[in-house]
Amino acid sequence: MYQVDSEDANFLFLEKAESPTHISLIYLYDQSGLGEDAVRFTHIREHLRNRVNSAPVFCQKIERTPADFDYPYWVDDTRFDLDFHVRHLALPKPGDWRQFCIQVSRLHSRPLDMSRPLWELYVIEGLDNVEGLPADSFAIYFKVHHCAMDEFTAQELLQSLHASAPNTRQHESAAQHIAHLPSSAPAPLEMVARGLFNNSVRGLRLVLQSASNMRTLSKIVTRLSIRLAQQAVEREERDGLTSRFAAPLGSARVFEGAFYPRSLIEDYIRLVPGSSITHAALAICGEAMRLYLEKHGELGDGSLTALLEVNVRNAGAHALVGNRIAINQVELHSSIIYPEGRLQAIYTAHRELHSVENEELTSFKLRSLYENLPAPLLSWLCRNANRQGSLNHRILEGGSLGLAELRGSEKPLYLLGAELRGFSSISPLYSGCGLMFCASTYADTFGLAFTSDRDMMPDPELMRACLDEAVDDLKKYLSTKSKRTTAGRGKTRRAAKSRRGKHLAA
Repeated sequence: MYQVDSEDANFLFLEKAESPTHISLIYLYDQSGLGEDAVRFTHIREHLRNRVNSAPVFCQKIERTPADFDYPYWVDDTRFDLDFHVRHLALPKPGDWRQFCIQVSRLHSRPLDMSRPLWELYVIEGLDNVEGLPADSFAIYFKVHHCAMDEFTAQELLQSLHASAPNTRQHESAAQHIAHLPSSAPAPLEMVARGLFNNSVRGLRLVLQSASNMRTLSKIVTRLSIRLAQQAVEREERDGLTSRFAAPLGSARVFEGAFYPRSLIEDYIRLVPGSSITHAALAICGEAMRLYLEKHGELGDGSLTALLEVNVRNAGAHALVGNRIAINQVELHSSIIYPEGRLQAIYTAHRELHSVENEELTSFKLRSLYENLPAPLLSWLCRNANRQGSLNHRILEGGSLGLAELRGSEKPLYLLGAELRGFSSISPLYSGCGLMFCASTYADTFGLAFTSDRDMMPDPELMRACLDEAVDDLKKYLSTKSKRTTAGRGKTRRAAKSRRGKHLAA
């Protein structure tokens, strides 16, 4: 038995029917090379059964304290049933990408059963007409609560099921069993007694740390106040209108996306030396968002901004469950038409997007203050976080979209011999930020997917078209740039040859 920390408890306290706080990973597989020895659902289930003890999150559930008086506990699920968590689906004919996205949207819209271990895995067969995949392909959809892990650790956990060789049937050999002591929750009275002690200690630490960091804390509060005041002025200038993605959340979700050649993104970032795939993803997503709002007649005068998820976990702690993420706000410079100029502007303003060496994330030990919030206070803040006009809502609505970036293996991976062709993720939506993108890189593919509230985005196919248009514009720009460069080099070579000819003639 162990207690969750404040960051993980935050996602439990935020859980609402209209805003479930689970994340999802989607993996697409090509098994055409296996012939008659195809991967079946029973193979995948046994493969998981052999590894279910490799991470406690698979077999443990959450036990909350009375009235959320203290942070919840992880305890063993004495009635754990693997077949409840590993499920089998098949798409109806013709098994195309749209049907797959609709199925994923439905699965992601459903909250997890909070009385059981907080994960579900679906094997989805029947992907017979998906562009870029052969018939009889399949997918894995993995859903896990954010209190258990973030996108980065979930990705590492799921990819640990893969092998680097296509001829490996890993389910034939069981993984190493990790033994742990039986874990059960304290009795209710003991929970209350522990809660009194824990909250007293946290409250004292919070007061002491606030006093020792008062100067920096005041600076952060001042910046936040200025930002909120600017947002209020901008809202008044727009006659009180806010973005459609800052509206109240409903319970239904939509998912869409596409995979593009990774070489395209690498050619793009070569235009701006020093820039990264993250900079490029922000530039493309910002352009897609601009096109979408423009087609709806909702594009304002100001530049769009993104809330970028940053992994602040130490390199040596990647295998640990839980959450270690922060948010970096990035201006997208959406008013710049040319892809190169937009990328240059984003890079110039944010050279180190994944750096956490700024005051708002680490330097005044904001995380330490957050970790010492008494449970009743954190629970109250989370209960009010989804309300329209709350502080949390007003901060998040400052971002036009959210973005999480996941990086996979540089080389192909295989699940029981089936080749992984691409993956993506779905992040939770929060009050004030109703649109999340995921940029994923794996082998020679670059994926861009998005999720939103169905009421906010009843037309996900339009956003997908805008995403394709932004990528097509980039292709055309790179092609034109390449032709100009080639023509310029040819002209230079002809001039040099002419000069050499004149020199010889002389």
